[in-house]
Amino acid sequence: MSGGDLALRLGLHKLLDPYDLKARYLPGLLVLLPAILCIAVLYGAKSPMAVTLTSVLTACGGPYLLASFVRTWGQHAQDRLFREWGGQPSTILLRHRDEQLPPMTKRRYGELSALKLGIHLPTAEEEAEHPQGADQAYAAAADTLRPLTNDRKTFTFVFKELVAYGFNRNAHGSRWVGLAVALLTIAFSLVHAGMLHGHPPYWTPLDLEPGHASVVIVAAVFCCLWCFHFTARTVKQSGFAYAKRLWEALEKVPKKRASKAGSN
Repeated sequence: MSGGDLALRLGLHKLLDPYDLKARYLPGLLVLLPAILCIAVLYGAKSPMAVTLTSVLTACGGPYLLASFVRTWGQHAQDRLFREWGGQPSTILLRHRDEQLPPMTKRRYGELSALKLGIHLPTAEEEAEHPQGADQAYAAAADTLRPLTNDRKTFTFVFKELVAYGFNRNAHGSRWVGLAVALLTIAFSLVHAGMLHGHPPYWTPLDLEPGHASVVIVAAVFCCLWCFHFTARTVKQSGFAYAKRLWEALEKVPKKRASKAGSN
């Protein structure tokens, strides 16, 4: 049973919107995929165990629960990473002491922020004098800009980078659970194959059957993914990519409407 088949069986395309599906459910599916593959290969995709588990998960709101867990783990990881980085990527990029964006680009964003968001972004001198206040201004501008980029057709690249960031952040936050599931899947497969025992002798050298071997190999690959791919560095890269697209969207958002005189 592949991830796509499982998604269709659970009706996830109807239960979850595109962001939830890609940024929250898919990392959770990666966490469970070694175990799902183990059940499908060793017992059969149409076995009573597989059918019962799928039915119970659907009836009990399994997709929503899985997305909720993954989101919580991702948020905890994000809070920790922001502290390590010294702020949100959208804030860091606008700091004059940060060199990822050219000074002229930052000045342009400052002009657009005042024109379209009604928020003044500090100059280099103002930032040097009050760095904390400057960060608050950058954060306020980002918070004001985000809802203006919710149109996925107009701001396609912003949404794509947001999904990529959400996926990597949530996968990073779920990495220890995913690693544990993969290791337990390997252990279970070896026990099922008669190689690993809970009593002496603990290990019996045998040739693994193709089914057991495929499960062990896939689970081992996932162990490597959790340890070496879904890292803080991956999250940082996708986070700054999203932040850059977010500020670029200032060029497209409409100008802030002036308040009518005498209006309440």
